[in-house]
Amino acid sequence: MTEIPNEMYQLHSILERYISIHDKIFKFSFKKALPIPGIFKDINFGKHFRELDSLASSLDHLIILKSNKTGIPEVFQQYTQALLKAIKFLRDICARLDDMSKGDLKDYKWKQYKADLDQYHVIVERYRKFGSALNEYIHK
Repeated sequence: MTEIPNEMYQLHSILERYISIHDKIFKFSFKKALPIPGIFKDINFGKHFRELDSLASSLDHLIILKSNKTGIPEVFQQYTQALLKAIKFLRDICARLDDMSKGDLKDYKWKQYKADLDQYHVIVERYRKFGSALNEYIHK
């Protein structure tokens, strides 16, 4: 089994926070589905945007640190780049949805949102594929 460096724990922490935000946005909830006063909870896209922006910065920093070291497996670089792309893409969706929630309804149409979601799902599948490969590398 390959030794797990500190950077992997940092990466795992970033991944957990990203998944938590992803789930808050997309996971089905009756509180989201049923617009009953007092029960319905709005999604705070502005907060999610800021959190995702912070995660993107942290991951960017980690990528820069790792790029200066030798012996970093290519799969680690592929995974971190793919994860960074997913985080940034979701961040950008949140920015548009936050604008909509503040009344700017003309700039982000339903058709564009659906296209963005389709593209986001492709990006997510890519980072998951590299994640599986990275897990295999670590457990060798």
